[in-house]
Amino acid sequence: MQQAYKLSFLQKIIQSQKVKLDVDFCLRLGANFPIIYDLFSQLYPNEDFEKQLENLCKILFIHYNERSEELKKIDIERVKNPDWLLSNNWIGMMLYVNHFSGNLKNFENKIPYLKDLGVNLVHLMPIMDVSENENDGGYSVRNYREVQANLGTIDDLENLSKKLHTEGMAIVLDFVLNHCADEHDWAIKAKNGNEKYKKYFYFHKDRTIPDQFDRELTDVFPQNAPGNFTYIPEINEWVMTIFHHYQWDLNYRNPEVFIEMMDILLFLANKGVDIFRLDAVAFMWKELGTNGLNLPQVHSLLQLIKLCGKIVAPSVAYIAEAIVRPNEIIKYFGENQFQADECDIAYNATFMALCWEALATQNVSLLKISMQNIPKKPLRTTWINYIRCHDDIGLGFEDDFVYSLGKEAHLHRKFLLEFYCYNSPNSWAKGLPFMSNPTNGDARISGSMASLCGLEKAIASKDNYEIVLAVSRINLLHSIILSYGGLPIIYSGDEIGTINDYSFENKLDKKHDNRWVHRPIMNWEKAEFRNDKKTIEYKIFQNLKHLIEIRKKETLFSDYNSIAFEESFDERVLCFLRWNRNNERILVIQNFTSDTIELKYAIFSKLNWEKQFAKDIVSEIEYSTEKVNLKPYGFLWLKE
Repeated sequence: MQQAYKLSFLQKIIQSQKVKLDVDFCLRLGANFPIIYDLFSQLYPNEDFEKQLENLCKILFIHYNERSEELKKIDIERVKNPDWLLSNNWIGMMLYVNHFSGNLKNFENKIPYLKDLGVNLVHLMPIMDVSENENDGGYSVRNYREVQANLGTIDDLENLSKKLHTEGMAIVLDFVLNHCADEHDWAIKAKNGNEKYKKYFYFHKDRTIPDQFDRELTDVFPQNAPGNFTYIPEINEWVMTIFHHYQWDLNYRNPEVFIEMMDILLFLANKGVDIFRLDAVAFMWKELGTNGLNLPQVHSLLQLIKLCGKIVAPSVAYIAEAIVRPNEIIKYFGENQFQADECDIAYNATFMALCWEALATQNVSLLKISMQNIPKKPLRTTWINYIRCHDDIGLGFEDDFVYSLGKEAHLHRKFLLEFYCYNSPNSWAKGLPFMSNPTNGDARISGSMASLCGLEKAIASKDNYEIVLAVSRINLLHSIILSYGGLPIIYSGDEIGTINDYSFENKLDKKHDNRWVHRPIMNWEKAEFRNDKKTIEYKIFQNLKHLIEIRKKETLFSDYNSIAFEESFDERVLCFLRWNRNNERILVIQNFTSDTIELKYAIFSKLNWEKQFAKDIVSEIEYSTEKVNLKPYGFLWLKE
């Protein structure tokens, strides 16, 4: 449809609202509305789509008028600096509020701790109101506009965001898009037979269509939530539940669902949320005869979210929580005319899994070849680089790369599971298998960073040498995410070497999910040891703090600078080079073994390193380029 018609249609909508709109808003609205019109009409080609589009525009007007002047100032600042997310200054931490500070009000008292470490971006794990019993760790939302009562109120969230902003910090919040709780008001009305709200979900009167879906859909949780549909006796029908029986998949084929969720997202943006982690986005659109993942309509929905957000709250960024293959995850940044105009951030899950693979095998070949083959992301987008998070570790690397190294992919995964979860003879790790598949032996891995690095076993055996090695592994992994680029995220507790917490086994609401083993309550007594030089906590915390300080000073670690993997001439050692337009360079070298390794001149010769010495900006030591000795699990950040 012609541009003139779309703009005249928009003008009618604006005039009908009789609201006062400033120039900035009108410019953003006018620039983005024609694209919104096209996307909306493609997704919802019904006769009344213009009426629904008008309803969507109404919520944009409402939320912009409700947005505070303080947040509008942040909007202006970040629009002027569109690369703000790529800065080397950002350091994130992921945490559960109840485990970290008890509640939102008390969180302010913990800000000095975060600032001591250097953290300035805080990802609050799900805090919205959930069902009291089963809630999938907060991902089964009962009310998107209220905070869990034990954590505080929606006003507490807004007050905390204001406090963080005054401290130069930002806040990340989970937004559960794919499903809501069966106790949500929409679901309750649907159970009562309300036809309007039944259309918010995928209901079927018998098993005919569900059975057809099940032929292609895979089980997300095969052990404790097999199948993709749940029988609802109140209305004698089946509803789609891809994750758990108490999480009803939202029907984005219905434009009212999209408008409702956009309304909620902008409501939360106006409470001061800087970044939304869009949960389970790969599942958002369902199509019979497909596996229900990464369908084109998912990307259209995300593009619509981004465009609407740019109009009302242009400073807000979006993380795609899509743990999928690299050639699929890259699409969540946007393609073709939507390049860099979908999600701003994505999880570098393959990189995370491959770091654990390299640590177990003491060989970086698979890590290197895999990362060299990840498609290039668009400008002004970035990766989240992390070693641990709240979730399990999936071994989602490409089989073809494993085969190219002369290994059988299934057997290689079996080796890694035995190494990290089944006490293999040569392993120092202490993890648990998550969602084991008895048919093929596949599983994912649960466990804290410290326990998977060997600290739990070393402490139990009182082996001081093994403790040193475990701490060195932790420090090595932290050095990787801080130097590789992107947005580094630390999982709360990893900064003081928190080991597995097995108390979940005695809790009725948690014992079925062993991921709680790496979701412990923050031990603030142990955190105090971070200032005692004799302790493990000191060795981990202070090393991490030092690396963060260096990263923030060194702009070469910004994500808009270049990076490339280099030849180390030793398959146990990972090397990558970072450089900028001024030809300044940093060579990062990392030893993935317990051996002392001598690197020869060849690595520097290949890089045309002009100087005879290279300074490690971590230790301030100068090394001769004739040879460099790497300690067990040692690393160097060498600046030319």
